[in-house]
Amino acid sequence: MFRLATKLVTTLGAAVALGVIGAPIASATVSEAPADGAVDSAAEVMPAAAPAWSYTIQPSCGGWESPIRTGANYWGGASEGGGTPVQCQNSAITDCGFKNEPVHGLTKDGRLIVVGCNYGMGQLIKLFPGAVNDPALLAAHEFGHNWYGHSYNGCASWASPTDVMATTMC
Repeated sequence: MFRLATKLVTTLGAAVALGVIGAPIASATVSEAPADGAVDSAAEVMPAAAPAWSYTIQPSCGGWESPIRTGANYWGGASEGGGTPVQCQNSAITDCGFKNEPVHGLTKDGRLIVVGCNYGMGQLIKLFPGAVNDPALLAAHEFGHNWYGHSYNGCASWASPTDVMATTMC
């Protein structure tokens, strides 16, 4: 009986956490998806004017600075120097954890790996830019986690802020 109660409490706790983590933060505006199904999500990211924020590209991102700047500039209000440190690596990210909402990429052999992670809504961003077709989109997605959760399960694209915040780099 104790095991059953423990499993129920654990499951309920995870469901509540998922609901809280998946919700946009207070500064985000959420609107219903269009009736024509143009968005695969019940909620659409509507960017408000981003407050001033900053980031620092770490030496590990040598050669990737331009796409990272492009990704940061997508959200507006960014300045380089101070703020969120951005680290790059040449392998899958293995320490992201579920609550940090990892973004996945597809390998050439069809496996899903974690290619980006935003720890603590802007405390640290890790990228595996060499694993994706569009490293600027990966950076924009991870910077977007400073304010937003994932918008829907599917392939990210530049079509809209909602699409930038999709779960997978395809």
